[in-house]
Amino acid sequence: MQKKPYSLRDVTRKFLPFFKPYIKKYAGAMLLLIATSLLGLVPPLIFKQMIDNGIKGGNVRIITQMALLLFLVALLAQVTRWCMEYIHEWVSARFVADIRDYLFTHILSQSMAFFGSAKLGDILGRLRNDITAVYGVLVNTFLGSLSEVVQVLGVTVILFYLNRPLAVVAISFTPPLFLAFVYFGRILRKLSRQSRDRDVAMLEFFQERIGNIHLVKLYDRQAHEQATHRTLSEALIQAILKSVRYRFVSVSLVGLFTAAAGILVAWYGGMKVVQAGMSFGTFFAFYLYTARLYAPVQSLANRGVEIYSGLASAERIMEYLDLKPSIAESAHAARPKHIRGEIVFHDVGFCYPGSERPAVSGVSFLVEPMRKVALVGSSGAGKTTLIHLLSRLYEVNTGSIMIDGHDIRDLSFESLYSSIAVVPQDVFLFNSSIEENIRYGRLDATHEEIIAAAKKAYLHDFITALPDGYQTVIGPRGVKLSGGQRQRLAICRLVLKDAPIWVLDEFTSSLDSRSEAILYENLVPLLHNKTALIIAHRLSTILSADQIIVMDEGEIAEIGTHEELYAQNGIYRHLFDKQLQAGRRFSAPEDRRKVGA
Repeated sequence: MQKKPYSLRDVTRKFLPFFKPYIKKYAGAMLLLIATSLLGLVPPLIFKQMIDNGIKGGNVRIITQMALLLFLVALLAQVTRWCMEYIHEWVSARFVADIRDYLFTHILSQSMAFFGSAKLGDILGRLRNDITAVYGVLVNTFLGSLSEVVQVLGVTVILFYLNRPLAVVAISFTPPLFLAFVYFGRILRKLSRQSRDRDVAMLEFFQERIGNIHLVKLYDRQAHEQATHRTLSEALIQAILKSVRYRFVSVSLVGLFTAAAGILVAWYGGMKVVQAGMSFGTFFAFYLYTARLYAPVQSLANRGVEIYSGLASAERIMEYLDLKPSIAESAHAARPKHIRGEIVFHDVGFCYPGSERPAVSGVSFLVEPMRKVALVGSSGAGKTTLIHLLSRLYEVNTGSIMIDGHDIRDLSFESLYSSIAVVPQDVFLFNSSIEENIRYGRLDATHEEIIAAAKKAYLHDFITALPDGYQTVIGPRGVKLSGGQRQRLAICRLVLKDAPIWVLDEFTSSLDSRSEAILYENLVPLLHNKTALIIAHRLSTILSADQIIVMDEGEIAEIGTHEELYAQNGIYRHLFDKQLQAGRRFSAPEDRRKVGA
């Protein structure tokens, strides 16, 4: 994926729609913030009155009044601040939730080609870390910056009101501070992007190694993985330290300019007091305001680092938001009310992204409604690819696939996926209860319907024997279940969904022969009114198929029934005999002839 540079204007334009629903509440928070900031500017003026008219004049009543006024101002500032922060957090939480929800949905809409090239750690990093950083910039940092800008402007006005010559001295260091902020900000933006990319690489490393822990242990690669982690960690550390060095220089310059301004004001203002050109109360208030001027300026410089760091995260999110699914629903998609289950592959060709060799080429065949067709062939022959194309996980490069006379590219996603139920070879399960995993096949299913599906899949007795029954949590990817149990759980989903087309992709590969035979015995009655495409692990299980399609190097090599193909003495017979010999099921040639008769 190409990295595209985005300007602050691009970022604002992209994220503004997420902010519009909350703009009124946020405006209220901004007004409360401005009020809080302005109230914070009042105390030095009160101190001026207390010193010049109270302490200097010996007027106890004025001292008491000014003290009470200071308390009231402080109380009101706390009330406005509390209200502002509550509204701000309310808006922030929903703003972030909306962006994450939209990004998550947008990622789910991408085609399988995207998931084949994107790293899981990178996706998780953008969904979690980057959105949090953008939230910090667009909400927290912006609101804080507004407060500091109000303080700087307010203090500047008051300084000029108190003493113009001294005010010029006080603000003389702000232009070089601004130039330093711009210079270091650009550098820190690049470094922030670099640090974030390396942090994502670390997340991806952890994701892969923990996810493949069996492989790590079986090959005794703990030391190797530790060395790899140290290399990645050092690269991240160097990127972070480089950012720290530039940030330190930036902040140090701000601190130096702030100290210099305070010293100049103290010297020049002190001279004025000695020369009777300024009252002590005015000088005291002026010095306090000078500190109030450069404190928010210094904070703004620090926020500049946060802004550029957040912009780096915003760029990473926008890269995903700008993605367009390579497979999209047609604007005039058909939504047939009833699907009979006829499937037609017509001269289908397909090549996986990044590969030069076609996965399938010139594939044409017909599956009549409620017929059972088996796809067989050696590994890599293209069987599963045909299933992916039928499910529109990938788009055909040439030719077409039809269901009941509709090109699947012209069907709505709802119509297509409601008509097909798939049991893949690699079973996908969630870290939730058995019941919830089965219900994923049909979300509105009742508990009784789930039990009925489990009985048909030969799983009910096993489930009820568990301490928590159907509420048993099976762990990530179903690690608490055996391979066969996970497979039967996936079949439960298929039975519950009750689609007119069933696709069984090596669905008994994790079962022993006895369990496989029992499962088939239970499934046969369910297949009477279904169209079925079956990729079989054991060829002996597809003897009763209405038609067998033999794939070889992405093309159809043979088509026929078991008896017809066995009699041809071709690829199918070679595969069949080889598997029987490997399984030691038959020992004499005459036995094999009987099977092929």
